[in-house]
Amino acid sequence: MLVQMTRQLLLGAVFLITLPMSANALIINDYDLPDVISADGGDSEIYLQGASVRSWYLMVKGYIGALYLAEPTSNPEEIYASEGYQRMAFVMLVSKMSARRIANAFYESIQLNTPPAEQEEMKDEIAELLALVDGSMKRGDQAVFEYLPDQGVRIEIAGEEKGMIVSDKRLFNLILRVWIGETPPSKTFKDEVLGLTPVG
Repeated sequence: MLVQMTRQLLLGAVFLITLPMSANALIINDYDLPDVISADGGDSEIYLQGASVRSWYLMVKGYIGALYLAEPTSNPEEIYASEGYQRMAFVMLVSKMSARRIANAFYESIQLNTPPAEQEEMKDEIAELLALVDGSMKRGDQAVFEYLPDQGVRIEIAGEEKGMIVSDKRLFNLILRVWIGETPPSKTFKDEVLGLTPVG
């Protein structure tokens, strides 16, 4: 009996030791956000910097926003300067929403957070970005915006890859400012996405 119990304890310990690190996750509104994920399906990894819930009219929960970085930091300027892999993921919490609504909200936020001269300089890339954000999304679907070093910005909506915009880091920085710029959805949202405060 003692030998059998010892064997079971040892097997349990081995199981716990061999659990993958990615098993850890932040749970928000019953959705799991892994702490670590592979970068573009490769061997390198990116880490969850922070996440928050975007609400409208202080009542309607619109989406969960999660920021993943290859080089974790809570400093926006360091995030903008980094040329490492970065990902912004949106998990829908509403029953249904058109991706066009997301695109319109993106454009409004880009206008608020980007100097006019920079908007003019990158107007073609911005137009291409907005054109790729289409279709519809339902609760649990994800929209993903990724910066791939030396390639550009990849966009995926509800599991469908929409395309890649060949660009330097400046375009992705415009997208990042939607969440962590001078005019974010809210100070709480910005602080939670940057990992400065835990999700409330």
